[in-house]
Parts: sequence; C-alpha cells; structure tokens
Amino acid sequence: MARASYKSAIVFSFVLLFLLSISMAESKVVSAGIGTNSALICSKIYGTNIGDTCFSIMQQFSVTPDAFTTFNPNLNCDKMFVGEWICLDGSSV
Repeated sequence: MARASYKSAIVFSFVLLFLLSISMAESKVVSAGIGTNSALICSKIYGTNIGDTCFSIMQQFSVTPDAFTTFNPNLNCDKMFVGEWICLDGSSV
C-alpha cells in the first residue's frame, strides 16, 4: 500500500510541475525596448531534455544567440533543468 501511495505522490508532483511550467511559459512577456510599450509574446516553446544546453538548443532550432537571449532574458544557461520551458520564437505586440 505504501508503494502505491509513493507512486501517486510522484505522479501528482510531475503533473503539478508540468501545469506550473505551462502557466509560467504562457505568462512570459518580455519588454522589447526601453521606453516603448511594445512587448514580445512567446509563440513557440521547447521543454528541455537531459543533456540540453543553451547552445545545443540554439543549433537544433536555428535560433541566433541575440534572439535566444531576447526570448529568454532571465534564463541561466548554467542552471537549466529538465522540463524547463525555453522560448524559441515570439512576436511584438
């Protein structure tokens, strides 16, 4: 019985983490310029996997370093974790 409870807790934790990640990714709005009212809305996201690095993601999806930094201004490439949502494309509003 304890084993079933443990599995349920793990599944619940992953579901909660997934929902929280989606919520954070959808609400990400990045200022596109100083002193302007324009904003960048993320329109394409990627969930990181084991072994991913910022560089490998930029190469895989053909994103320039400048665009990658603009789309992910608060991303710490040294502390990425599996399942972290990375913005790959966006548009100004």
